[in-house]
Amino acid sequence: MRWWELTWPEFERADKTVALLPTGIVEAHGPHLPLGTDALMAVYLAEEAAKRTGALLLPPVWYGNTYVLDRFPGTISISSETLYRLYRDIFREVARNGVKRLVVVNGHGGNVDALNMAAKEVARETDLTIVVVNWWIDLAKEARRRVLETPEGHAAEDETSEVMAAYPHLVKEVPRDADEWVEAKYRVYGREVYEISYRKAVQGYPSRASAEKGRAILEAAVEELVALVEDLKKGVLPVRRK
Repeated sequence: MRWWELTWPEFERADKTVALLPTGIVEAHGPHLPLGTDALMAVYLAEEAAKRTGALLLPPVWYGNTYVLDRFPGTISISSETLYRLYRDIFREVARNGVKRLVVVNGHGGNVDALNMAAKEVARETDLTIVVVNWWIDLAKEARRRVLETPEGHAAEDETSEVMAAYPHLVKEVPRDADEWVEAKYRVYGREVYEISYRKAVQGYPSRASAEKGRAILEAAVEELVALVEDLKKGVLPVRRK
């Protein structure tokens, strides 16, 4: 159920056990993928899981934070402080509206710190349980190992394959010289290293991408996300005592 399409009486009657929130960013993804890639993929997964489980689907948060790719045209980066406050206020409102468990389907690495900070704060002050799923890390691990030939990255084989499978009409032809891979020995911050690392807004090998690989990854990711939502509906948290 799409939260924003319900009337308030419909929302009042709706099952509010589990809700899904997709988060991403508007950011350069090579010369071949759309600026909204991270948000689009989070939306795709959250929508599929909501359809299969009947969970509430919140409007996506399209904006995020990047400290590397904001020099490319079209990127929109908001500050980490603003992002944290936005997430915090959304979580508070989700709790106030009676949702018991919230699954954040996050599609962008630059959002992680703000999401974690906001989740910790709201979890302390409300009864809301928040599960943050950084989907490209947490889901479809076995499928990725099985189908990918090159390292995962940014607008790379993995991400390009996924967009090919979910939104083929938004993928441009991958240029022959699009592949780009740079490794750093330490964590290095600064304009100089950013310019070296992302000359084309790519980190990886998009030339090896295919829709078939993307479908394999997405099918596994949706199945795992659906299983998580179903468990949460039963009161089973993704925590195991060893």
